Amino acid sequence: MESITTDDFLNGKVKLRQSVHGLRATSDAVLVAAAVKAKKNDTVLDVGAGNGIIGLCIAARVPVQINALEIQENLVQLIQENATLNDRKVTVIRMDLFQRTDPLKGKLFHHVVTNPPFYDTHGKSRANAEQAKAYSANFDLNKWLDYCLKHIRAKGTFTMIHRPEMLGDILMILEQKLGGIEIIPIYSKVNQPAKRVIIRGILGSQKPTSLMAGVVLHTQTDKPTSSATKLLRQGRSF
Repeated sequence: MESITTDDFLNGKVKLRQSVHGLRATSDAVLVAAAVKAKKNDTVLDVGAGNGIIGLCIAARVPVQINALEIQENLVQLIQENATLNDRKVTVIRMDLFQRTDPLKGKLFHHVVTNPPFYDTHGKSRANAEQAKAYSANFDLNKWLDYCLKHIRAKGTFTMIHRPEMLGDILMILEQKLGGIEIIPIYSKVNQPAKRVIIRGILGSQKPTSLMAGVVLHTQTDKPTSSATKLLRQGRSF
């Protein structure tokens, strides 16, 4: 039987059941949720939702309609369990976004979010199949982002997190449809290279791309910074 833990996020505002040896939620997902400028009753589509943490973290801040797209059956089950655990309604769609048939065809959302797999697993192996699929970047990122973009309503937002070295490739794709793109570097400590970038933009906006002030997560003594505490513990937004 699969080992499951129940863990607290946002100081217990979100409780998450997740596999001990499979996909584990990290601060990346919480940061993506904090970057979504959602309003009451907005619709949110989380593409590659994993165990559902992004939507649940957004809903802990503002009541939204959560839609979660995920391919792995065991993760779909966890999303449903986590929705119940947090007393949230989540519409879960199990599908491979690279397949020809799209059950969401024609449906548009106020906000589309994604924390796509981005680890280079070439030449490596993971004992757990769930981990291998959830973390591996061995897929067509262009198609992944194209799927996200075609489900955003006019003036709706797109938000994602990724590795800084992929920023150029990502912007080449997003700038074809999004404007007002904001790039937010995420630093582990001061004077270290950014370890992540959050990218968000607005469909159809004519505003230029901007590099925003970054977020530093830890002090030199490895304690959470005040900014990290507000975002990761208190549920504040960017």
